[in-house]
Amino acid sequence: MKDVWYYHQNLKPQGPLSLQEMRTRIHRGEIGPMDLVCHEADGSWKPACEWSVFEASLFPAAQAFIYGQDVRTDEKEWVLLVPSKEAQSALQEGPFSISELNDLLRAQKISAQHYIWKPGLSGWCRLKDRPEFAALNLEHP
Repeated sequence: MKDVWYYHQNLKPQGPLSLQEMRTRIHRGEIGPMDLVCHEADGSWKPACEWSVFEASLFPAAQAFIYGQDVRTDEKEWVLLVPSKEAQSALQEGPFSISELNDLLRAQKISAQHYIWKPGLSGWCRLKDRPEFAALNLEHP
């Protein structure tokens, strides 16, 4: 494999992966735009969105969103992935509206690290990575 890539998951390097394997994982939402990625030939770690080979539309966090267009905060279209009580799997809950998810965030019943999905996205992404939630202060985990 001459085009070798790595990414961080839970602070542990994962890989080696080919460019196509990286693109597939990004498209499925397994690697987010701000997850650290390293190309072996370069040696530096930087957010995935900063590598020119990964266009913004590849990331579920950037799909189906048009800047400047009004966002409907009352439309129930978002599905939330939450850990089950056994913590060995996750359950899907929803659909929720943006307003409902914002309320859950403010009440700290969910965090910015939770995964969300809606029709039109190629995969799951972290709530903190979606532009619809950028106005909230999502610094806490």
